[in-house]
Amino acid sequence: NVYIARKMIELLNRILVLDICSDAFPLENGNSKTLRVVRVSRVSLPNTPLLEGITPSTDSLVLENVNVTVEQWGLIVTLTDVLELTVQHPMMSIAIERVAMAMKETSEREDAEVLMSATNVTYPGTATTRATLVATDIFNTALAIAINAKLEMRGAPKYMDNGGYYMGFFQPPHKAAILGSDTTFQQASNFAEQQRL
Repeated sequence: NVYIARKMIELLNRILVLDICSDAFPLENGNSKTLRVVRVSRVSLPNTPLLEGITPSTDSLVLENVNVTVEQWGLIVTLTDVLELTVQHPMMSIAIERVAMAMKETSEREDAEVLMSATNVTYPGTATTRATLVATDIFNTALAIAINAKLEMRGAPKYMDNGGYYMGFFQPPHKAAILGSDTTFQQASNFAEQQRL
């Protein structure tokens, strides 16, 4: 059991996508199913310069409690001795891989559900909600620049240390659409900073 669990976690961690930009928090014992994450709010920017001999005004750190209801998901695959003895394929290894993939897809689906319920969303074109999106509302360089500008203006943290980049996630059809239609992405080899693109 320990080997199987360790192997599935190893496979799961290798193929997770949305977990790249998330932080793990332990659920403390005795807290039921509520995880409390303490977030420290930003401090206000000073509006006046310092004056000699005058102590500057002080600002307090404000703690914000974010309560999250956690869920547990599971999956069981049964293997019989007849199956193990009569099938040529290594069913235990296949079961481990299939369950790891199913749990990965479940985890990604649940993470995506949380992200899609966000209220601070930038839509392409004239759309203001997911329901008003039309086929011509696609991700392109102009939208990427607008989103990047909004994130920087709001002081959103960047995920990489090598120059500081924001991260984007695409489903395969959307990735294919952007790579196939946007000339900036098609000609990425002409740019020195391909990673940033």
